[in-house]
Amino acid sequence: MVSLTSPASAPGLSGPATQGGNAQGQGAGGKGGAVPFVRASALHREPVGYDVSTVMTAAVQTLPDIQVPAYGFLRGIWIVVTTTLSAGAAVFGTDAPFNALQNIILQEPNGAQIANFPSGYDLYLANKFGGYQSVGNSDPRQSPNFNVTTTTGAFSFALRIPVEVDVRDGLGALPNQNSGALFRVKVNLAGGTAAATGVYSTAPTTLPVVRVRAYAEEWDQPEASTNGVANQTVPPALNTTQYWSRQDFVLNAGTSNIRLTRMGNYLRNLIFVYRNAAGSRSSTTQDLNMPDPATVYYDTRPLDTVSRAMWLDRLEQRYGYGGYLPGNTNLVLSSALGIDSGGGREGSVWPFDFCHEFDGAVGFENRDLWLPTYSSTRFEIGGTWGVAGTLSVLTNDVTIAGNVWM
Repeated sequence: MVSLTSPASAPGLSGPATQGGNAQGQGAGGKGGAVPFVRASALHREPVGYDVSTVMTAAVQTLPDIQVPAYGFLRGIWIVVTTTLSAGAAVFGTDAPFNALQNIILQEPNGAQIANFPSGYDLYLANKFGGYQSVGNSDPRQSPNFNVTTTTGAFSFALRIPVEVDVRDGLGALPNQNSGALFRVKVNLAGGTAAATGVYSTAPTTLPVVRVRAYAEEWDQPEASTNGVANQTVPPALNTTQYWSRQDFVLNAGTSNIRLTRMGNYLRNLIFVYRNAAGSRSSTTQDLNMPDPATVYYDTRPLDTVSRAMWLDRLEQRYGYGGYLPGNTNLVLSSALGIDSGGGREGSVWPFDFCHEFDGAVGFENRDLWLPTYSSTRFEIGGTWGVAGTLSVLTNDVTIAGNVWM
């Protein structure tokens, strides 16, 4: 988990809790009739010079760091994974193939962590439910880059490490203009046959060669003015920074509340993943082990009491991912709805967002629903848990460095 120093007063209003990378001055521009940053700038994408091929083994392997060249304002980093030379029939594990990557850490030049995803599946969930692409089209399983082949064990996928919060105005894009101090990504390659975390539950006879490439998405540095009109030369509220981290809580069957400890910033997204003692989240009964209803508490008062049926309905409305079969009173998801497949929802994964206020869908928000928290905030989720297991909580929170509201 990433540890941050909380603001002394309202979150983010007494100054930024992070420098957000290679901080530069605000420069020219502003709201007084200036051309908005995204109009004055231009979208840019480039390979970062990272192309590493590694033979998968039974053990986890540390890959070389990905270093992001200096250029403009960093929006995100794409990691593209492909395989070759695998052979033999295979059965992929529950979180495969995304869990082929592990311990994905995005670091600022000063070493501070912006994002920490213990599993590539966690990064997959941030892509699918984070609100960075249009609703219904943000599932990496729907990408042309995605493939799994059970006859050979081959796989491919592309995942994006998000830096920018909102492409509407560039909020959260971080300055990346110092070639002597670079952003970097640390990443491991998972073992092919590890029981709980491996890519395969039944491995192919020949484990694949895994090729990893990386690309950076950025904004150009705008000119100070265009045709005599001043430009906003930096994103709004420069050095506003979003974070992703994961907390794990071991639970017993029965009624209990879990207090989240990642507090002190604005909450933008939470993703709850409940697994049984064996680490499974995908059996048709595993969805039923999440409390029904679940209650979310904010400083001891109930913020939301949501039944399983209402939560599934919310998934459909805010994300466009399928619910349950009509007439299925147990609300067990059917494979006919594509659970754990492109465009379907994820087994025993329950997103809880604060960023759907613009048009009812998650993402591209006005930021009005972001929930302010302090280090002392008591934020809990509780109810009756069906079996003993582990609740993983992916937290997407934001430190602000100015007025972020539209």
